[in-house]
Amino acid sequence: MSEHIIALHKRSTCPVLAHASSLLGCKPILTEHIRHAEQLAASLPSDASLLVVSGGDGTVSEVVNGLMQRPSEQRPSVLIIPGGSGNDVARMLGLRRNAADVARRLRERRTVQWDVLRAELTSPLNVPDVRYCINVMSAGITADVSQVFNRSMRWLPPDLGYIAAALVSFSRFSPRLARLSHDGAEARQRLLLAVFANSRWFGSGMGVAPHAAPDDGMIDLTVAGSVSPLQFVGMIPTLRKAREVSNPEIQYLRAAAGSLDAETPLPIEIDGEFSGFTPLKVTVIPRAITFVS
Repeated sequence: MSEHIIALHKRSTCPVLAHASSLLGCKPILTEHIRHAEQLAASLPSDASLLVVSGGDGTVSEVVNGLMQRPSEQRPSVLIIPGGSGNDVARMLGLRRNAADVARRLRERRTVQWDVLRAELTSPLNVPDVRYCINVMSAGITADVSQVFNRSMRWLPPDLGYIAAALVSFSRFSPRLARLSHDGAEARQRLLLAVFANSRWFGSGMGVAPHAAPDDGMIDLTVAGSVSPLQFVGMIPTLRKAREVSNPEIQYLRAAAGSLDAETPLPIEIDGEFSGFTPLKVTVIPRAITFVS
């Protein structure tokens, strides 16, 4: 059985990463380009038993996409060292970003299993694609927010940066006519966003799916018809507490599977990264990834 470390290149000087490397006696492999972590995870030795991942939600998502290319019996347990702008997966797991917590987890090796959402969509290159989501995927304004944040707001503190990006997106994105289907039900309406959640938070601590549990075999859907920038700002305190927002334009649903299509293709983000466009089909793969908690 072998143990490995994949680290975002920006985390190369992280003291916590260095401590984990010392405890395991193995050298981190640093990412060199987009989706490199995915390639590294997919090509791990068949006897890999533990994979330490140092980075944020984007790096964790890449790793999950790599592991999902492997047979289920060849997916090692994943130990996260939080180090990104959002760290929403780590927040759901209750992880701390310090050497003592990492040492405890390496010593105890307690694990939890999470579902993975499988997304069929159209890639940015306009070809059919399949991607996997460990945290939250969404279509509509939130995908535009992710693009704005990643392009021009990363210099701000994450909490402020995502809010600033959202306000920019509100100025140029309007609800679009879409068809949302889930478990046999179908509705046509104008949508600002549709969220398919495996976990509770996205956008650096926005509790968009207050009741989501990543091990229940279900998708939590949050759907917004039309929300103004002022209404969004007023919702932030409630979202930060991961509570339901009381607004007639917002619905909270649960489903085993769902799909979304629109007259004008809606952009899609998966785990904080722009990933393509509708039409989108989402299904659940139960307890497909194991985390060391």
